Amino acid sequence: MDLETIKNLLAEGKIDEANKAMDELEVENKQTFEEPKPAKVEDKALEIKQPEEVEDLKKVEEVKDVVAPKYEDVFAKILMGRELEPQDKVAYEKVNNVAYTHQVSNQPILIPETTMAGILGLIEEQHPFYGAIRKLNVRGNLTIKQHVSVDAGDASFVDEGTPAVDEENKFAEITLTGFEVAKLVRVSFKLEAMSIEEFIPYIQAEIADRVGRTLGKAIFTGTGVKQPKGVLTVLSEQVGTPQIVTAAGAIKYTDLTSLRSKIVSQFAAGAKFYAKASTVWNSLATVLDGSGRPIFIREAVDGGVGTIFGIPVVEDDGVPEGEVVLGNPAAGVVQNTNEPFSIQTERSVVDRETRYQGYTVLDWAVTYTQAFAHLKVTAGE
Repeated sequence: MDLETIKNLLAEGKIDEANKAMDELEVENKQTFEEPKPAKVEDKALEIKQPEEVEDLKKVEEVKDVVAPKYEDVFAKILMGRELEPQDKVAYEKVNNVAYTHQVSNQPILIPETTMAGILGLIEEQHPFYGAIRKLNVRGNLTIKQHVSVDAGDASFVDEGTPAVDEENKFAEITLTGFEVAKLVRVSFKLEAMSIEEFIPYIQAEIADRVGRTLGKAIFTGTGVKQPKGVLTVLSEQVGTPQIVTAAGAIKYTDLTSLRSKIVSQFAAGAKFYAKASTVWNSLATVLDGSGRPIFIREAVDGGVGTIFGIPVVEDDGVPEGEVVLGNPAAGVVQNTNEPFSIQTERSVVDRETRYQGYTVLDWAVTYTQAFAHLKVTAGE
């Protein structure tokens, strides 16, 4: 057996016969054979494999020239219905903690963190009140404290040696259990014509628009039945509704001063007026003070379109028509996301469209009612 024969055996993929011939040649010539040993023979066998066969080999880690893809790109490929490379499947499994199957449309696909950040940024722009609330990400139920009142313990003058009275705060416990939020979106096969760079901003805008409208409205008027309870719903359920001001007919100057008086001083610094665009420009912008001067000052400030009493006025379509909310959502509401946002896809050849459904589980609660005030307008004479 000579060297040329052994090389031919290797080229034909006959590894066992090549190994046996190498051993025989070593014994016959009693010298060190410079060709690679069995481990290296496996390397040569790996070199002649086709790329699509690499994933089935036990020594996949020995392929050094495969660059790990970004999960954002894998996410886009799945939603666009494109075939995944072996390295794409590895990236998918790593993030979603499930074994890859050829039917990923039947599994929820976690949205990449960078893509989700873009979605939340768009929702915050379109629905600034919801965007400003404090958000947590704790799996399972989360119990938080809701401040109800201070029953005793205000500062007082005391005699020397007399202890001060301890503060007595009344709190209620609220458990955030989570509500399912799902939205189905249908898109034509035009997705397939997009590049990945075009698709990511497109999908961000689609999800932000559809899911944002649901959350942006519910944060104000959610009923608490199969959905979180909105801020205005909580204020309306308080005994005596101390945080609600009622205006008869058109909004007047005294209605707004009364509204401002409802916000406790500790929350005033971050408070803003929130209303629909129509309410801002048809009602708030026309309110006059005692001297007949408009109190609305048109200027872009802190995300708003103007100010009243130095407080930013912000457009938010989630507020009911004709009503105004003054509040500090960052200090008065806490949201917890029990289940991260994911997407499932389904392609319909008959309808020539791709259907994708966004899904998450979340809940929120008002922790300080004194951080909000609600102006309701009723029919007047």
